[in-house]
Amino acid sequence: MTQPGGTLHGLDQPTPEREVARVELEPGLAERLEQEQLPLLIAGGVAHWRALSSWTPSGLERLLGSTEIDFKLSSSNAHPDFRQTELRHMFARGRATFGEFLRKIGTGPDAQRARALFTGDEQFVLRRRQGVTTLNPVLAPLLADIELPTLFAEERLYSVWSWFSGRGVRTWLHYDNNGCHNLNAQVRGHKHCWLYAPDQLARLHPFPLGGSNPAHNCSQIDVEAPQPEFQADLRAAPAWHAELKAGDLLFIPAWWFHTFRHEGELNANLNFWWKPLRPGWNPVAGRQALLDAAGRTGLAKDPAAAATLAALDAALCGAETS
Repeated sequence: MTQPGGTLHGLDQPTPEREVARVELEPGLAERLEQEQLPLLIAGGVAHWRALSSWTPSGLERLLGSTEIDFKLSSSNAHPDFRQTELRHMFARGRATFGEFLRKIGTGPDAQRARALFTGDEQFVLRRRQGVTTLNPVLAPLLADIELPTLFAEERLYSVWSWFSGRGVRTWLHYDNNGCHNLNAQVRGHKHCWLYAPDQLARLHPFPLGGSNPAHNCSQIDVEAPQPEFQADLRAAPAWHAELKAGDLLFIPAWWFHTFRHEGELNANLNFWWKPLRPGWNPVAGRQALLDAAGRTGLAKDPAAAATLAALDAALCGAETS
């Protein structure tokens, strides 16, 4: 099967791939998202936002240019940079004003521009916990140019993040460990996204509990240069593909693995996480329940429990795939 929009990885045989359905905003779509819990691309879902015209490099610099931010800083285009061997390099950060950051991702060779990425890991835009909404005053001006999607009830909103990048960035294959559905709004630029259903957990080899890498929701696989021991599983895992253009909304159901390739000169996104009406139970949700319990009880940091947790994690990740 061919790879729409380019190659996902360097395998000699492509991964089986399915295009994510494109739909329009229409009555009943919110219920469809909750019931089917399958990826959907909502064409032009945010095309009416003022941000599509105002979030130019100069417009963003006027809005946020003097704001000091931290950002991801990779030795390559991969974020996090799991091609490195030390945690301090995998999760390295840079610091600059937002204006300086925009120039860093907007000028120079693509390989250099792709080393920097700003996400909500560094600063959230909005979050809602136990009925209390908190705005980040530094990034709150962004909200004046957008509208909250109407595809979920506002009281179920969990977080809003912003993403800014140049061309060539690859976000590492991972699942969101908050158990939320996700609407990713493409405000500027465009991206390709590949997604894998939760029942593919055993083929996607997340970093194990009890191991040295704490990013347990991330795959060990480098999809651009898959390690030999993972190639057969990655080749066998069915992928869903979507191409996002400015104004589109991508629905990523809870617990789905996904990886993005950023293609625009300037890529600007907002994503909206919200708690599902009916939380699902699947291999990834079950595994994350173990991870959360280990974290709450302190077992995740107890060396004496490492072997037991690793064995439990391996058993969960070794479940048969469909």
